Amino acid sequence: MAKIITLTTSKGGAGKSTLSRNLGAHWVNMGHRVAVIDADPQGSIISRHNVEGALKKMIVVADPEETITNTINELRDKTDFLLIDTGGFRNKTTIRALVETDLALIPLKPSADDVAGAVTTHNLIEEINQTPERAGRSITYRMILTMTQQGTIISKHVRAELKEMGYLLIDSEMYHRVAYPEAAIAGLSPCILDPEGPAARDIAAIVAELNKVVFKKDI
Repeated sequence: MAKIITLTTSKGGAGKSTLSRNLGAHWVNMGHRVAVIDADPQGSIISRHNVEGALKKMIVVADPEETITNTINELRDKTDFLLIDTGGFRNKTTIRALVETDLALIPLKPSADDVAGAVTTHNLIEEINQTPERAGRSITYRMILTMTQQGTIISKHVRAELKEMGYLLIDSEMYHRVAYPEAAIAGLSPCILDPEGPAARDIAAIVAELNKVVFKKDI
């Protein structure tokens, strides 16, 4: 049965789609069965996905509607990892995805607007945790810094600020690298085009931390 990971934040442009595609590509490379539900009305993942290309083993379907629960249930037993890329706003699709998720991953750039969006998203998760659907099984979440420059003061400041407020972040970051947009032109990932390169290593570090901290196993 799939591990369901919902990438969500109320702030657009935080790197949800990039992270979704690259996490999926990493797990495909590792031999896992992977599906991505593109629940973002912009459809940036499905619009570039080539079903005959290098990521053809990754199932990509679009469902930005309230029928997403049915789509999740259709894919749950067919995959090892099911990634849901949501829109950058609060809607019923995002809420229904979060109700079903094993992990909510909240990407944010090191900026005041992104921090505000991440906090708003965390508050939504807390609301959902109070519903009967999640009674006794609170949603596991982690925030992750994206598009950062290694060692910059602003990134360290944002991380320290969020930790001081009590929010949970993973230590690994998705650094700002031109390899991501270059690969995305063809709907691909540095994990496919340059599996030993720095961008692919960044994604591998993120996955390793999620495995250890969230899923409690090496997968």
